[in-house]
Amino acid sequence: MACWTRIRILGLALAGVLWCGTSLRAQIQAGSETQLNLNGSVSAGYSGDTSNQGPDSHGFNYGGTGNLNGYFHSPQFLSFDVAPFFNQSRNNSNFQSIMDSSGVTASASVLGGSQFPGYFNFSKIYNNESTYSLPGVGNFATNGNSQTFGVGWAVNLKNYPILSFGYQQGSSDYSLYGSPGDSTDDFHTVFGNASYLWHNFQLTGGIRYSNSSSLFPQILAGEPADRANSDTTTYTLGMSRGIPLDGTTWANFTRNSTDYNSTGLSSSQTSDILTGGVTLRPTAKLTTQFTADYNDNLAGSIFQTVTGTGAVAPIAIASAPSYSWGVLGSAQYSIIPGLFATGTVSHRQQLFLGQSYDSTALSGSMNYGHNLLGGQLSSTATVSYSSYANHNGSMLGFLASVIYIRRFGAWGVSTSFGYSQNVENILIAYTTSGYTYSGSLNRRVGRLTLTGGANGSKSVLTGTNFPSYFTQGYTLGLSGRWLGVGAGYSKSDGTGLLTPGGIVTPPPGVPPPVLTTVLYGATSYSASVGSTPVPGLTFNGTYLHSQSNTANGSLVSNNTTEQAYAYLTYRFRKVYFNAGYSRLLQGFTAAGTIPTSVSSYYFGVSRWFKAF
Repeated sequence: MACWTRIRILGLALAGVLWCGTSLRAQIQAGSETQLNLNGSVSAGYSGDTSNQGPDSHGFNYGGTGNLNGYFHSPQFLSFDVAPFFNQSRNNSNFQSIMDSSGVTASASVLGGSQFPGYFNFSKIYNNESTYSLPGVGNFATNGNSQTFGVGWAVNLKNYPILSFGYQQGSSDYSLYGSPGDSTDDFHTVFGNASYLWHNFQLTGGIRYSNSSSLFPQILAGEPADRANSDTTTYTLGMSRGIPLDGTTWANFTRNSTDYNSTGLSSSQTSDILTGGVTLRPTAKLTTQFTADYNDNLAGSIFQTVTGTGAVAPIAIASAPSYSWGVLGSAQYSIIPGLFATGTVSHRQQLFLGQSYDSTALSGSMNYGHNLLGGQLSSTATVSYSSYANHNGSMLGFLASVIYIRRFGAWGVSTSFGYSQNVENILIAYTTSGYTYSGSLNRRVGRLTLTGGANGSKSVLTGTNFPSYFTQGYTLGLSGRWLGVGAGYSKSDGTGLLTPGGIVTPPPGVPPPVLTTVLYGATSYSASVGSTPVPGLTFNGTYLHSQSNTANGSLVSNNTTEQAYAYLTYRFRKVYFNAGYSRLLQGFTAAGTIPTSVSSYYFGVSRWFKAF
């Protein structure tokens, strides 16, 4: 009892300071060379949380945020910004965390106005809420700690190459609510770049090394957590130069080397890629271009494209020869203002996993943009014809898109639509088809504004039984002077890659044999309300519910996420009364445990201050 009495006395004393405290508005000069500014907020209140995974807790707490910034000598010589925060959550601030989160972010720039500019950044956050993504729907909630650090420098001396180099690292450990075990993600990156203008030749070069190590969360039935490690080194060289006829010529060389290993798989791939071309503009209306490229390890490049997403590794690529080369010529002509015609001819040969491919393609397109019927129209259409010498076949392709924006009386309307059929991507033998659409509208209804929107997309890898992906979403909102409400619905399904940050859709045109994929399907709906009924009083509430499933072969997990947030604040001078409530329910049948339920609440006061 005596302890509780002391806590109450401390809380009342702090509340009095919050209410009556004064602030100094002047900037402080620490010595003759240093200028400082400090502002932030302090808070005190009562909070509690409950969970079916552990004991309940409640009691008085305190917290706050700060921002210290300034410079030494001058802003160009050394400027800095430090922003700590302590015991912040959705319930008492705008920090996005169900539980109380604490941490600090900092950055500085050095010699910004000189020939040797540099920078520094750092962050460390505890008990932070983040997300594990699922395409097209609400994300899964995670909780954990993270840290980042980076430093960089540049050298800009006249008549010498311009140099820049830096280092960045980061790490995080987190747990997926409702799933057992912890997950981790660490990376390190170091880079250096140079550029130099020599006799009208722009020369560039660079090197970048990065490594990562990730332990993936277990969200697939019966599967253990997967760990993946990768190291990638990229070398680049480039040259470009202006030439007569308002033209440019260029050549670039890239070497990518990747070492990758995960459960049951280890692979090392190196690919050398050479590209070059020339662009000429013989007349004001005509632009021509010729390009050529060569890749000595096409299979390795595809492997690196997939592992570059952070995904659990594809199958190992055999050491058999693999390559790709191609040439392309195109011309674009401006017929009238806003109307362009383009013609293209290309030839490409590829060798991949022991199979050779040979394609010659012709295409023509029209692009048109103009005011039409009181609105703005932008459209393009492309038709292509491809012949395959070694497969004795041919194929027609089509690509079109249109965007139209205008008002119809009191309605403001924006629409877009795109369609593709047999569009070549990375590998000749695998083309994609699909469509995208979106639309939005708004209208004044008395003193209210009505808004709505819809969007969707679908993609299919043609010529295979490889599943497609599909997403659709709808939103509706009504807002006025002091009240706003909204609702949303989304649905998605398809094939994805499992990464440390969630499930992502595969890169376009990557063939199925090199992918380790996850099937997913999900629906979600949400509702929100916000109100400012009187000056100084604000209320916000959000509810989100999603159902999803993930599968790998016969292993299936059914997943549920339900989140609710409410936050109220009332401002009187520089003092704020805050109250909030958060609830999360999340579970995965693959985990073999009951869903995790976490709730928290808070009410208290905070005061903004500007110390100097």
